[in-house]
Amino acid sequence: MNKLSARMHRSRHARAPHPVLFVDETPLHEWIKGVVCDAGGVDSTDSLVPAQGWLLDEGDGEHAWKLLSPREDHSSTIVPMLVCPDDMDMSCTVAVVEQMADGQNIRWVRTGRALDVVNGIVTSVAWTAPSQTAVFSREEFGNAVAELRRLTDEVWK
Repeated sequence: MNKLSARMHRSRHARAPHPVLFVDETPLHEWIKGVVCDAGGVDSTDSLVPAQGWLLDEGDGEHAWKLLSPREDHSSTIVPMLVCPDDMDMSCTVAVVEQMADGQNIRWVRTGRALDVVNGIVTSVAWTAPSQTAVFSREEFGNAVAELRRLTDEVWK
């Protein structure tokens, strides 16, 4: 089982610390691998920032928060997790996870890059191979997301 937490952290392209999810003590933007690679195969996924909190469009931001909340068991959701810090919208680079609720666990089944976004919702994805995967207890996942939201609303902004 993986560990999920949220705390303040300064990403590579940020000027100050901001709320970040950590998977097994690794910032999400470093944990997700291979989503954004140049023609030479150099991975720059770690240059992205969290979608939750960084999206300029309030509607897109609320979609990102809502999609992060687990759905019914045995259903999967494509969740925007990281975006380009220059544009801070869903039109540039968006790293996603396929998230599945399964009993007492939340699984990140695979990671990828959004190819198309309609009204703030990712409609097609280029999945990364091999892809990062993780399994979290539902309780720990909920606590981490709640802490990410608290840090975003009360500490960072």
